[in-house]
Amino acid sequence: MLQNYEERLIEIKKMLLDLGSEITMASEKTLSGMESLDATRFESAKNLLKNVENQANAIDNEIVVALALFGPEAKDLRKMVAYLKITNEMVKIAENIRSFSKRMALHLQNGLPFVSLHEYSTHLCKTAIQAVNLSISTLDISDKEALEDLYRKVKVEESKSDDLYSILEKNILSDIAKMIDQSADFIQILSTMRKLERMADRSVNIVQLMIFARVGGEMKTY
Repeated sequence: MLQNYEERLIEIKKMLLDLGSEITMASEKTLSGMESLDATRFESAKNLLKNVENQANAIDNEIVVALALFGPEAKDLRKMVAYLKITNEMVKIAENIRSFSKRMALHLQNGLPFVSLHEYSTHLCKTAIQAVNLSISTLDISDKEALEDLYRKVKVEESKSDDLYSILEKNILSDIAKMIDQSADFIQILSTMRKLERMADRSVNIVQLMIFARVGGEMKTY
C-alpha cells in the first residue's frame, strides 16, 4: 500500500534523526579523543560515520519521491526543501569530523608538538561539538521560540569557535617563530583545527534551515 504524505514525512524525519544521532555520537568520540589525545577514539569517530553518504542519499531519494508523488505546497514544501539542504549540511559536518579525526590520529602517531596547543584546541573542539549537537537537536523541535532560542545558542558557540581559532592561530604562529624547523608540522595542525571552525559554521546553517521550514521568509535573514 502506498504511503500517504504524512507517513513519508515521518519516515524522512526519522531518517534525519538517525543520521543526526550518529553524527552526535561521532562528535562526542572526537571530543573525547581531543581531551585525552587518544588516537583510538579518533578512529572510532571515523568508523561511526563510514556510511553517512549512503544514509544521506537514501534521505534525498525519499524527499525527491515525496515531492514527485504529492507535490506539497507552502509550509510542507518549505519543510521538504529545508530537509534536502539539511542533509547536505549534515554530510559536510560528518566529512569535517572524519577529516579532523583522521588528521588528529596521524598527528599523534607522528608525535607532532601539541603540548602548547592542547588547551585552546580542546576548547575549540568542545565549542564546535556543542554547536553541532545543538543544531542537530533542532530536527525534533517545531516550536518557533524554542528554535530561535537554540539559534542564538548556536551563534554564540560559532562566535566562540571563531575567537578560539584566532587565538590558536596566533599561538601557532608564535611557536613557528621559535621552532622554525617544525613550521610545516604546525601549519598542518592549524589546517586540521580549521575543520572544527567549519563544523560550527555548518551548524548555524542547519538551525537557519529549520527556522525557514517553520516560519518561512528569507533563509539568510535569520
